This record gives sequence, structure tokens and C-alpha cells, in this order.
Amino acid sequence: MSLDDKLKNECETFIGEFRSILLSTLNPDGSPDLSYAPFVDTPGAFYILASHLSAHTENLIRTPQASVLFIENESACPEIYARRRLRFSCHAQVFSQDSSKWSELIPHFQERFGPIIDTLSTLPDFKLFALTPIGGQWIKGFGKAFDFSGRVDGDAVHLNPKKSRQSD
Repeated sequence: MSLDDKLKNECETFIGEFRSILLSTLNPDGSPDLSYAPFVDTPGAFYILASHLSAHTENLIRTPQASVLFIENESACPEIYARRRLRFSCHAQVFSQDSSKWSELIPHFQERFGPIIDTLSTLPDFKLFALTPIGGQWIKGFGKAFDFSGRVDGDAVHLNPKKSRQSD
């Protein structure tokens, strides 16, 4: 198994441990806004169902960029400075309730999150967003950090802190 395949498997397994994502978007003044959202995972994107009452909804509509973070629970981590974490830079696309993508994805939300989706999916202020990874970083401990393109789609680069210090 190649390094890229191994990293992809590790990342996909890690993502599978979560039901929600940490989501960073940009406020109108350009400052970051951090929130969270339950998500449905597909091979091409993470999907979230979000209300216009949430700041991140308006932020994503106005500026269709986001960072998504999956991070190991503190209580499960033996070293707080070395928590496993997976970050993606994403492009966001919004889908309205009358779109085919809405019809395709809402059953997945119902399966994953239960009856609450029956209510949320009928509220007029809810939108569906696709968060499509364009690149990211997998950190699995000290000296074990990797940059990659897409959704761990190959071209993983091991970040070497010794090389970085030598160039300072």
C-alpha cells in the first residue's frame, strides 16, 4: 500500500468517527467565525443543512469558502499538544429546497440524524451546502503532519520541521 493510500484510509477512518464538523467561515468584515454543523459525508463533499439564523449560513452564501476541522477528543488524547486533527479548505455551494441535490441528500440526513430532519427540512430558512475539499492537512502526532490536495487525493507531502528550520 502506498503512502497516499495509507493516509487516505487513515483520514477516511478518522472522519467516520464524527457526526459534526467544526466550521470556519468569514464574516462580512473578513474576520473568522467558528461554528459547527452536523454533516453527511459523500465521496466528493461534506454536506451540511443550515438555517439562515446561523451566521455561517450567510457567511457561506456571501463568501463560498470554509475550513472544516475534525479533531480528536481531548479526553481520548494522551498528549494535548499532539491531538490528531484533519483540516480541509473547502469551496461551498448552496442548494435550495427545490433542487435535485436537496431531494437526493435529505434522505441521507434522515438516516443519519433521525426524525429531527423531517422538521428541519421543511423549514423555509434551511439551506443545503456542499463543502468540497480543495486541499488539507492531516496531523497525527509530533513529526507526523501531511499536506495533500483535494480530499486526500494523492500528492501527500510529509511536512518536515527540520527542513523548515534550516530555511529560516
